[in-house]
Amino acid sequence: MENLEQLEKKMDTILLNLKDIKEDRVEKVYDTKSLCEYLKVGKSVIEKLRQDGELAYAKVGRTIIFTQKDVDALIRNNHVSYVS
Repeated sequence: MENLEQLEKKMDTILLNLKDIKEDRVEKVYDTKSLCEYLKVGKSVIEKLRQDGELAYAKVGRTIIFTQKDVDALIRNNHVSYVS
């Protein structure tokens, strides 16, 4: 009986997480390699932005991760408007 209740709780948690993903409430997260591919720049560019404090990051174990929110802020802060 207790195992059934635990299983139901786990299923409810999984369903809630799937709903969040479906409704795009889960923020995209990049590691250095995937961020390089997304921005089409080299690893040294990402490392320089990170070391200069222009790109926020988190460290999980030995992996450095970047959120979509922080990447969007970087792009927004470095946007250049051209006047013709």
